[in-house]
Amino acid sequence: MDIMNLPVVVSLLALSFVHAIDFVDDVRLAELVKEREVRSSNAQEVSKPTPTRHFEHYAQLDSEGNYWLFWTTNDTHVTFETHVNTHGYVGFGISSNGKMFPADVIIGGVKDGQTYFKDYHTTQHAPPIVDQSQDWFLIAGKETASGTVLTFVRKLNTCDSVGDMVITDDTTRIIFSYHPDDVTSYIPYHGATRRGTKSVMLLSSSLTADDVHIPSDTVTFDFLHDNLHVTSDTTTYSCRAFKFPSLSSKHHLIKYEPVVTPGNELHVHHVLIFKCDKRAAELASYDGTTFRCDHSGNVPQALRGCLSEVVIAWAIGGKAFYYPPNAGYSLGTDVDPDFFVMETHYDNPTAKADIVDSSGIRITMTPTLRTHDAGLLQIGIAVSDKQVIPPMEDAFVSQGYCPSEILSTGVPSEGINVFAMVQHSHLLGTQMVTRHYRNGRELEPLAADKHYDFNFQDMRYLPKMKTVLPGDKLEVKCVYDSSHRRRLTLGGLSTQEEMCLSFIAYYPRMPLDSCLSLPLYNTLSSDPRDVQHMFNSWNWTNPSVRSKFQTALDNSIHYHFGIGEGAAVNTHVMTPEHATNYPYVAPEDTRCHTHAGPVPNLAFLGRKKK
Repeated sequence: MDIMNLPVVVSLLALSFVHAIDFVDDVRLAELVKEREVRSSNAQEVSKPTPTRHFEHYAQLDSEGNYWLFWTTNDTHVTFETHVNTHGYVGFGISSNGKMFPADVIIGGVKDGQTYFKDYHTTQHAPPIVDQSQDWFLIAGKETASGTVLTFVRKLNTCDSVGDMVITDDTTRIIFSYHPDDVTSYIPYHGATRRGTKSVMLLSSSLTADDVHIPSDTVTFDFLHDNLHVTSDTTTYSCRAFKFPSLSSKHHLIKYEPVVTPGNELHVHHVLIFKCDKRAAELASYDGTTFRCDHSGNVPQALRGCLSEVVIAWAIGGKAFYYPPNAGYSLGTDVDPDFFVMETHYDNPTAKADIVDSSGIRITMTPTLRTHDAGLLQIGIAVSDKQVIPPMEDAFVSQGYCPSEILSTGVPSEGINVFAMVQHSHLLGTQMVTRHYRNGRELEPLAADKHYDFNFQDMRYLPKMKTVLPGDKLEVKCVYDSSHRRRLTLGGLSTQEEMCLSFIAYYPRMPLDSCLSLPLYNTLSSDPRDVQHMFNSWNWTNPSVRSKFQTALDNSIHYHFGIGEGAAVNTHVMTPEHATNYPYVAPEDTRCHTHAGPVPNLAFLGRKKK
């Protein structure tokens, strides 16, 4: 088969829901279940303590509400405040992997009316080591009837390469511990129940209702399941169809938020709201229809055009999302969608059979219109078994592309303004970068996360708005750790399979909704169906086989396709993809030309030492 006659074959492969189950070894599954038990920090409603000053962000770190963190950032420092239900010591730190070592930690408390506080680091399952350079600084400490409060500050980059981590806008794993006793000549072991980890975005600039001003004329609509009995399968994709209510005038969607059935917080992994390619007048009889959607064969024929164009993307760990004050998603006009399908991914690693769920998404709309209509662009690797991740690799790279030939079919001449995005992969993902190219040169990434966390995927605001022009090219780069597996991992819908996608929120809205790609491995065979049979026969534990695959991937032609409104954007192109000769180089960090030293002028930072 000639490679140029493949578009129809590959398009069908790319758009079909391929379900190729791989194994998860028992050790990894046990780790996942344990990690999810620890991460149920928001499963219980616990009253938030009152901080000693205004902080921009806060998080409940444990499920019981015994440990709360507040923080505020500026260009150079982060100020933290911990509220912990103990009159003993408080441990706090940051870790690259969420484990207790290696980590950058402090231990402090109040003993006999006097505060104590030291900067440590950990290298093994042993008491922490005192840092030679003390770079965390206590501002205030006190004991109350409910516990211990510590307020402290640290530079983003302390320049201490021995025991400290640089705080960046990546996902940060907070680690915490506490004990009823104070530190004396030794540090008492905190025990198994007085410790934990939680992922946060320390440098996030997320918006709140105070930032955007919610008008008084808002109305809400709920996309929810109705007492759905979730199967005992480890992965379930369930869809429900919704006829949207008629609106008297154009409205802007300005906020969406998860509504999760209590007790199911660890099972509702992600929710996507798709718009349908047909009008509600044609689909009204399907309103309320629920169906499995992890395979195209289960989707009603009339609704198969409803699973390509995403309007809302939410994933585990995400909170309410507010559109910026000058933009909202348009609803209510004759050209706006009026029939939707909600797709929910249920993750059930222990195969529970008693999950009943009514979770989903609540949207808030207003007839008080904003300046711009917003949109959501999906880019990356099409969900397909053509994405192949070899086993026994600790940093394997998969890349999905949106070339200028596709992007230019939708992006207006003045460009689109990207203000937020969420990057999405599965269990093997360790790093994700959404790259941006113009005129053959790589620009600063739209988003980069060197510490990607499968259980913390939130729509995140960019530190600054970025413009994408019609001649630009985008790429999603995913780094995977498959070192513990001995068989292939393929792209697919299940948690044990993989994805590599970015969902980009932007304005003004354009007709292009998805721009996805797949490698064809054309140097191995001209027929992509033959390639999959070939891969199944290879001995992937052999390093030379994995090297052969890497060569084939590096030299592969990639099939790119667009999905959206109108024939112009529903197009495809096939191109080779090679690394640029002009990669992005981050500006030099000059903060460490001299030693960090003590924090200068705490009053200038808006913080008064007590």
